Amino acid sequence: MSYQVLARKYRPQTFEQIIGQDHITRTLKNAIQSERIAHGYLFSGMRGVGKTTTARVLAKALNCDAGPTPEPCNRCPSCTEITDGYSVDVIEIDGASNTGVDDIRELRENVLYAPARSRYKIYIIDEVHMLSKSAFNALLKTLEEPPPHVIFIFATTETHKVPITIQSRCQCFDFRRIQNPALVDHLLSLAKQEGFALDGASAHLIAKASEGSLRDAQSLLDQVVSFAGEKLNPVDTRVVLGTMDQEVLDQARQALIQQNPQDAMNVVDTLVRNGQDLVEFCKTLLSHLRDLLMVKILQDPTSVTALTQEEIEALRPAADAIEEDRLLSFLEHLNRTEERVRRSTQPRFALEVALVKMTRVEPLRDFKAVLSQIESLERRLGPSGVSAKPAGRAEHRSAAPRRTRGTQRLARSDAPEGNTIDWEAVVGFANTESPVVGSILEQGFLDAADAGRIVIGFKKKIHFNRALEKQGTVQDVLRRFLNRQLIVDFTLHNGSDTERQTLKEKKDARARQQHAKVAKENLDHPVVQDALKIFKGRILEVREFRAADGQGR
Repeated sequence: MSYQVLARKYRPQTFEQIIGQDHITRTLKNAIQSERIAHGYLFSGMRGVGKTTTARVLAKALNCDAGPTPEPCNRCPSCTEITDGYSVDVIEIDGASNTGVDDIRELRENVLYAPARSRYKIYIIDEVHMLSKSAFNALLKTLEEPPPHVIFIFATTETHKVPITIQSRCQCFDFRRIQNPALVDHLLSLAKQEGFALDGASAHLIAKASEGSLRDAQSLLDQVVSFAGEKLNPVDTRVVLGTMDQEVLDQARQALIQQNPQDAMNVVDTLVRNGQDLVEFCKTLLSHLRDLLMVKILQDPTSVTALTQEEIEALRPAADAIEEDRLLSFLEHLNRTEERVRRSTQPRFALEVALVKMTRVEPLRDFKAVLSQIESLERRLGPSGVSAKPAGRAEHRSAAPRRTRGTQRLARSDAPEGNTIDWEAVVGFANTESPVVGSILEQGFLDAADAGRIVIGFKKKIHFNRALEKQGTVQDVLRRFLNRQLIVDFTLHNGSDTERQTLKEKKDARARQQHAKVAKENLDHPVVQDALKIFKGRILEVREFRAADGQGR
């Protein structure tokens, strides 16, 4: 007899032998026992998780000579014919090669005939999502009201491509990926039955590479046995599976964490020299860093990763050595890099650029720490009453009464001794809290202040009257800003024309002096002097540029 691959030789023949789909097998067995058998079933899920196998077991359970029974005997003619695939009453159709409406019309004609010898005529349509739209439409009426002796079982890997009108006429079952522990146990049991040595590490590698597919795991085991013989080991298993060496992954991870581009480039060079697939490296490193993230943020990552307890403990030091935000950034970079490397005509270059960028990723600074540094800087600048101004800006000062921004200061009750906040800060806070109050304070100036009282002065009566109307609101805003109880009063400074003219002359004179000082500072600036030398020029005129905000520059 010719050799039979493990996936066919050990194909489940009963509901109990189906691995990892207890939620489905239990439902089907209970339905058979209670005689609540539907006329249409839709099995969906990834490849190799048991959809077609479950359909065949269900067909045997329904047509078994001892049935319908949740435990088919697998000995009667009906069970034997279904197992061997030549039952005339269980028709398996490949949806990928029978996509046309004519195929479905032929099916509709055949369902009218009674089963040849079995209890039910069962149609198993695999990859049903491949049927054309017209074929689905032709199937609708028959599927909704089939003859009592007909049962449809559909299988698909892409449920979203099956029309909702078909899904609504069936009982839908979603097959899950098979968890790694269940796959490992199955592979070890299978190896024992076959008589070859399979260690736990090799079984774990095969299970992880199968990505939850039992059929893939069995096929990979067949392949490894063909390469390594009857005594398997992790080294040979990695060679056959093309699995990335753990040492290379560790080196890449360390290069990223330690921000070492040289080591990162060495990793790429090693991959290229060994002829390894760079796209596969991206996928494997992405999975590795994802496992690292799970180890970092979860107490027990075994439920969401394929890691063993030993692997989890080995990753904990690395997880503790990297910040969560940097790790998330690495994952985002790699997710984009995989597609770029796949499409690039220079995959090595694309991977190297991505890894260099990743070594440059800095940890995010804590917001509270940054805020503390800003507050510390404010405390240092506060007592002096001096604020840094960009070169070329003229600071205009005038004698009170006027809006004296930066010359008179208020102390907050919660600020350290000597820490003060100027009138500009008061106006800015008011604009944030209440634009109306902010617009009032912009027209005023600090006239007087003590521990429990503030007097705000205005030069125009219209602004003074507006402030009186909103006195309560202004008082509330200032209380919130200064963090203490206080009384706010207003005064009107309405001096004579001579006084105003005197104040204007003093203001203009001070502004001219400041302008001359700033102009001299700008003319002496090294950049200006270098420009004069380069272009052999000379100063003809100095003008003041006045920006839209009215500030001299």
